[in-house]
Amino acid sequence: MVPEEPLAPGLRSAKMKLPAPFTVDQLIVFGHAAAALLFAGFALCIWNHARSRRYLLLYALAFGLYAGAALLAAPQAPVFPLRLAAATLYVASVLALTRGMLARGEAQTDAAPLTALGIGLFALLAYFDLVERDAAALAYTLGMGTGSLLLLAWMRLSATRPAGLEDRIAHWGLLVLIAGHLLGTALTARTAGGVFPGAGLAQSPDTMLASLGMLVLLGGTQLAAAWADVVTSLKRERITDPQTLLLNRRNFEESGYSDVQRDAARPSALILLDLDHFKQINDSYGHMAGDAALAEVGRIIRQCVRHGDLAWRLGGDEFAVLMSGASSTSAAQAADRMRMLLAQTRVMTPRGTFTLTASFGIAQSRMKEPLYDLFARADRKLYEAKRQGKNRIAAESTPEKTCSALAEDERSPEALTL
Repeated sequence: MVPEEPLAPGLRSAKMKLPAPFTVDQLIVFGHAAAALLFAGFALCIWNHARSRRYLLLYALAFGLYAGAALLAAPQAPVFPLRLAAATLYVASVLALTRGMLARGEAQTDAAPLTALGIGLFALLAYFDLVERDAAALAYTLGMGTGSLLLLAWMRLSATRPAGLEDRIAHWGLLVLIAGHLLGTALTARTAGGVFPGAGLAQSPDTMLASLGMLVLLGGTQLAAAWADVVTSLKRERITDPQTLLLNRRNFEESGYSDVQRDAARPSALILLDLDHFKQINDSYGHMAGDAALAEVGRIIRQCVRHGDLAWRLGGDEFAVLMSGASSTSAAQAADRMRMLLAQTRVMTPRGTFTLTASFGIAQSRMKEPLYDLFARADRKLYEAKRQGKNRIAAESTPEKTCSALAEDERSPEALTL
């Protein structure tokens, strides 16, 4: 076996001093780009399952632009046109992100201030890069300008008062990130030797790692809130009747065995209502007219119920309203408002115009009584109102002779007669 000839000291030294393919700074920049592309892909995946949420496309665009800016800034000490192009992409990514956040928060805002600020910021960046050749001023302007864009968007979002836990975490987390961004820019931008997308700060490993952490927190909180929106929407769709926008029968059946009243001092009342002559409406005016009638009933019920009440469409033309902490008398008053609004509603169809009437049955809850048992008692009062001539309210706590009945020629002149 021939022994391996040892390398000369000079060759050994040259081999040990071969430059690494990437510097630590460049690897961190690539980490920024990879994280941003991951967030962009996640936003597109969420959008693919909920395409009505178009703000997710703005999120994907924002993170995609950020990744492009990071890749352009990857070379050590980038020069024009890479330096200005990286800064421009970064500003565009922040603009897309702010527009996406405002669209998600349904904030009624004018896009002009954000757009004007973005254009002015780009003009300053071009001036400092092309005219002054001042990399420190460029980095400072980039950091402060993008922070101002995010702060302006945050202030607009504050007016919408985020309600959900995910919304509050994303909202206040964004403010913390903006404060850190602006503070870091003020403290370190003057030592900048180049432009780094993500903070516009000095290109030290510590600063760049901090910026990467900010990116992960920002993308994580915003996309987590967006995903929570989709999950909440799917849950709502599962228990919502699409025609009336009330809770559906599935939700009623899932609640059927739960106790309605747990406190003797807080009874609840259940209202059942059934449209009168609904089959004749379908036969005379068509099923589309019947669907329109159901939608009107749903609108009127939503208009009359209080915050905290539950309203269901049980199927066909039958509806239920559970009024928490209400007596049968209060429920009868609410039912009478619904009945009067129904009688005043005119449903117009190609075959003609008609109005609606309904019969109501009301029962008051008992201690630890399941919803199904309360439903059975209210259902008996509903059929009692039907037997008495329809367009009436029969409440369990009132004698039969006091059931609300209105003659057509007095308070319901437009009640349907077929």
